[in-house]
Amino acid sequence: MKKLLLFVLFVCNLSLAEPLKPADSFKSDVDAIKERNFLVVAMTKKDSIPFFSGDESNIHGLDVDIAKSIGLIMNIPVRFRRDAESFAEVVEQVKDGRADLAVSKLSITGPRLLTVSFSAPYVKLKQAMIVNRLWISQNSGGQEVYQVIRNFNGRLSFIKDTSYDTFARVNFPNAEFIPKTNWDEIVDDVIEGRSAGGYRDELEIKKTILQKPRAALSTKTITISDRVDNIAVAVNKNSPRLLAIINHVIANEYNNISTKKLIERYKQENNLQKP
Repeated sequence: MKKLLLFVLFVCNLSLAEPLKPADSFKSDVDAIKERNFLVVAMTKKDSIPFFSGDESNIHGLDVDIAKSIGLIMNIPVRFRRDAESFAEVVEQVKDGRADLAVSKLSITGPRLLTVSFSAPYVKLKQAMIVNRLWISQNSGGQEVYQVIRNFNGRLSFIKDTSYDTFARVNFPNAEFIPKTNWDEIVDDVIEGRSAGGYRDELEIKKTILQKPRAALSTKTITISDRVDNIAVAVNKNSPRLLAIINHVIANEYNNISTKKLIERYKQENNLQKP
């Protein structure tokens, strides 16, 4: 028995004496990107000022700045992939490994969290609506406007396959949903009374009023103070080190940028600043 015990101890000592394989002998997600020597960043095909706009030779905006800051930390150039027709397709490109990350005014939603990982938000926008004034008058029944909106049961439009497609069905279950592909068409429908409301974030609603001053005559803008649209960067679930770098960049350079600053940047990029 004593001999057997000595043998077991001897085997154990031998195994402990063997050098452990270094943890960094396996390539991390960041190592693989650095070997390739460029970072692939997904954005939608359609511009979204002030987040991103322009062609490959002159692309600019907040999301472009964030992507370039990430590339700078990694010491590699950034390539922008802009062939996605929708935000949903941008998420799929990250999920499938066709892009390293997506920085594309992308909202965090429950369904998206099931397929990709998100950074900390770099912008927090309140959700908002543009509502036909006549519809509010006809449906108020003596209630305050906020109560009418809470119990919204009219025709509600939003851009198909965006986060507001998800938000609308959760927040306004009594509405008649009218998803569309064009926001200008949605606004025109609300102005003319073909839809009761259009649902989007507060930034886009404010941009709408700047672009279409006539909308203020027949519509009312409503900000939903307790419904937040968190805008963040998406990465593949197998990219924890890349996510850590992104969070570092956001925390140090792009921490919760205000809607006011975004509007100022939008005006500047569209030459809407007063002389």
